[in-house]
Amino acid sequence: MVHNCEIRVRYGETDQMGRVHHASYVHYLEIARIEMLRELGHAYSGIEADGFLLPVIDLSIQYKGVVVYDDIIMVETKASINGRIRMDFFYRLWCGEILVGEASVQLACLNKETLRPTALPDSLVRSIQTSQLKP
Repeated sequence: MVHNCEIRVRYGETDQMGRVHHASYVHYLEIARIEMLRELGHAYSGIEADGFLLPVIDLSIQYKGVVVYDDIIMVETKASINGRIRMDFFYRLWCGEILVGEASVQLACLNKETLRPTALPDSLVRSIQTSQLKP
């Protein structure tokens, strides 16, 4: 399954050159990831209420094009399970027909009380694995 999330660039996300500041992309990835999980039935607030945290442990972004204020970015997101405690997210960012970025983010699952690694919740694993079977 590919989840699509549309984001309009706000003025405060741009730099002195009028382009989206590189750090703003991290927020776009987070928005897209949160919305994908919500669509799969796993709001971050619920994950945390169930005693889990999902910190980012790896992040990579390749910038491929220019995005400016008021552009609309479409963030395509795919997710996969990577072992018992990790999840990987892969992104393609589009501005119209132009690919403006690609990224990957890896999350680890921690027990909220002990802050130690723990297995991902079974229901979350099933949701991600089932979504991989959908076009």
